[in-house]
Formats: sequence, C-alpha cells, structure tokens
Amino acid sequence: MTSHVCTWPSLAEVPALYPDARNRPNRGPFLYRAGKSWPMWTRPDTSGRIPLLAVGSNGYPRQLQDKLAGTPADLQGVPTIPTILHDFDVAYCPIRSRKGYVPVTLAARPGAICLTWLQWLTPEQLNIISATEGSRYALVGSHELGERLQLRPQLRRPEAVYAWWFDSLMQRDGTTVWHNVYRRQVMTLIDGSQSVANPIPAGWREVAREPETLVIEPETLSEL
Repeated sequence: MTSHVCTWPSLAEVPALYPDARNRPNRGPFLYRAGKSWPMWTRPDTSGRIPLLAVGSNGYPRQLQDKLAGTPADLQGVPTIPTILHDFDVAYCPIRSRKGYVPVTLAARPGAICLTWLQWLTPEQLNIISATEGSRYALVGSHELGERLQLRPQLRRPEAVYAWWFDSLMQRDGTTVWHNVYRRQVMTLIDGSQSVANPIPAGWREVAREPETLVIEPETLSEL
C-alpha cells in the first residue's frame, strides 16, 4: 500500500528508533517521492542517477522526507531496494548526532554478510543529503563495493557504488560495536567506549566536498 511517510516517527523526535522506525512488513523495495512511499516491484529507472548504499537512516523514507521536503529534488523520487553486501558491515560511530542518536557507518569486516539498502540518487538529491552529513564523513566510491553486492538478476550491477564512511568506529572492551539489523538497539555513549580509526580502503575514491557547505561541485557530480 502507498504510505504517507509523515505518519511514521521522525528520528529527530524519537532518536531511540534510529536508524529505521518501520516494522518488518514495510521494509521491502520502495520508491519515495514527495512525502509518499510506494512498494516497488519492477526494475527502477536508474539512468542519470548515482548508486549509493544507505547503511543508516537515509534508507528510512521519513528521513528522506525530512531532508528533501520543500525542494525540487523531492519530486524526483528515490528508488531503494534491500541488498546484501559481503565483507563489509555497519558499525556505530563514537559520537552523538545533533538529533540525539549514535549514527552508523560502513566499515570493512572480512567474511561479514551485511543486510543494507541500495538507492539511486539524482545529483540534486545527493547534494542535499551531502549537506546533512558531517565533515567527519567522507563520500567514498569503488568498483569493489559494486562487486560485493548480491543483487537480483534483473538489476544491472553498478560499475561503482558510493557510501558515507565515518573516520572512526566505536569500540567497547576492544571490540567494534556492530549494528544488529535483527534486533533494535538503543545505542548510547557510555564510559568505557573507545574510538578506533576507520581508514578508507586503498584505491577507493573520496569525493571532494566544499569544507564550509559540504556540497559537491557540479563538475565533480558529473563524473560520478
């Protein structure tokens, strides 16, 4: 059924529901557009769009509305599908966001099988979302991420896939704190939490963003 995403909680109001407040039956492929979410059963038109892994709240339709509402980019639609990623996983960052939750990041984890989301953004949408991602996040891309995706046969495999990559990970007792997609976790920063570097893998591209505005120049966007 078509859903009005404003009926779902905003993470700014209920940060404990981060990164996704939907129930299981509503976590299938979807198309978000202008405050509504439609189930998506056919192959999306991805021409002219940039494939991006949404490992955190950007895969939640209400979060897309909160970021895109009131802009022309909100009318362009965001096709999003669940996907499986091998040898990478989603880890918690050692910070608290301005909205009150502990965010997550993509990180290397050999042997892992990660359930996440792949979405295709227009350049305008990517730039709006880029401005919401703090300066400690890097927008990275690589052919390796595309190769590690497990996609349905009818979907064209992207040559390169992009993702937001935070510069460090949360650890407790020397172990990285990974996000568990099967169990809701209310993550907090407590005494004993440590920070460990999360280096960008060698050979990956880091997309340049303006230091002040965090947006991406048109010339750079045209290359993605």
